Amino acid sequence: MKRTILMFLVIGATLIFFSCSENNPSAPELSQGDQATNTLAKPHLTGAQNTDFDLNNAPHYWVGTIIIDGVTYGLRYESLGPPRPYPQASTFEENFEIYELGNVANVYLAGSNAGVLNYANSKFVANGEVEVANDPFEMWLGRNVHISGTVFWEIYPVLPDYALATFRIN
Repeated sequence: MKRTILMFLVIGATLIFFSCSENNPSAPELSQGDQATNTLAKPHLTGAQNTDFDLNNAPHYWVGTIIIDGVTYGLRYESLGPPRPYPQASTFEENFEIYELGNVANVYLAGSNAGVLNYANSKFVANGEVEVANDPFEMWLGRNVHISGTVFWEIYPVLPDYALATFRIN
């Protein structure tokens, strides 16, 4: 019995040593400090977006801001097709860009998504993929995008005013 307990203590101490050591055989290319900042440590990126609808800004009808980790960025969507008429649910396809506020040429994240707007409750959802990711968001390249929110109407259900949503990347 004493040998069994001693064996478990030795195995436990060995596991603790390797998990805390820079000689971790499970991740030899990473130091202990690097492991804490690995993208697996942050499973998703979330931002609160507020976009205005503007018919005069084609093809970027939806333009606004997104707040990620307390920093405000510009956000715009390029519509890839016309919406379906009321009373049906409206499917849509679009490209998105998250950029330096006031400088659309400095794009941090970009990609495409497709979704649906339900006219009955003005809720929408969209899913897509990050296709461009620049510093400081380069670790999100190729990740999935999920957007969900609500459209607020200037003239229901003909002319949107703005939308509030959550923008998430996993």
